[in-house]
Amino acid sequence: METLELNRMAPITSSMIRPTDRPRSVRDHAKENAEDLALFREFLGGLASGNRESDERSSREAFTKIYLRYRERVYAYALRVLSNEQDAEDLFQEVFFRVYTRAESFTEEKSLGGWIFTIAHNLCLNKVRDRKPQDALDDLALPAEHGSYGATSDLGEDGREVIARAMALLPIEYREVIILREYEGMSYTEITEILHTTIPSIKSRLYRAKGKLRELLAPYYKENYR
Repeated sequence: METLELNRMAPITSSMIRPTDRPRSVRDHAKENAEDLALFREFLGGLASGNRESDERSSREAFTKIYLRYRERVYAYALRVLSNEQDAEDLFQEVFFRVYTRAESFTEEKSLGGWIFTIAHNLCLNKVRDRKPQDALDDLALPAEHGSYGATSDLGEDGREVIARAMALLPIEYREVIILREYEGMSYTEITEILHTTIPSIKSRLYRAKGKLRELLAPYYKENYR
């Protein structure tokens, strides 16, 4: 089968992220999982069939569909966790390279989306652990005084930039659980599979994460909405 060339597939940029997307419903998840599984079986079928051109073409097309379904979500996740566009782009590419080259390790007992995000989670952890102390996000501190970022309208709808900066200041274990639950709309069960923990732990972490986020955002809202 031809070598995977992600840079020739539809690329993604930060402008494609839709941070105000609503979480998907349980019905959406069930439909998505069924469609994912069908696509993945078609992809694997082409890998296992040998060198027949028609099978290879069908397999590539199935993988492209999977890529297009998840590219924005994976990139958005990486960008929110890492707070760095270049790191997010590099990691995003690596995620889909691993999905392609390690396809046979996927088990159908798990959702394909959960498996993809597990790969992204592990790569993000490695990236964060490899960062040097001076790479800390000290320059992303929230404003203590009114006017540091200009008028509220300059920040975009609902002060998204301020929220993104606050998210970047959270410890990664808090940041990820908010991203997966609130942005990705994942169930607690799906999150436990990705973060390798328990539902009570996820709920506790989410409660603490939201508390910390409120604390970080308090000065901004005090100045702009009093």
